[in-house]
Amino acid sequence: MSALEIIEQIKALPLEEKVEVAKFVQQLDLKAAASTVEPRYMDEASFATAKQKVFTKHSDLLSKLAQ
Repeated sequence: MSALEIIEQIKALPLEEKVEVAKFVQQLDLKAAASTVEPRYMDEASFATAKQKVFTKHSDLLSKLAQ
């Protein structure tokens, strides 16, 4: 059965069943997205550089938050 045939069958379903199909497809999309997202890591030197930039740029705000 082709994707086009499946789509046509879904279009012919009653609303309640279309909702179930939509939930199923969304669940598949979420599982696929969760399994393909790779965590991103930063080496220590890059982290130290970024940290210094953030603390330098926002030192006033960070001081106020620390009070």
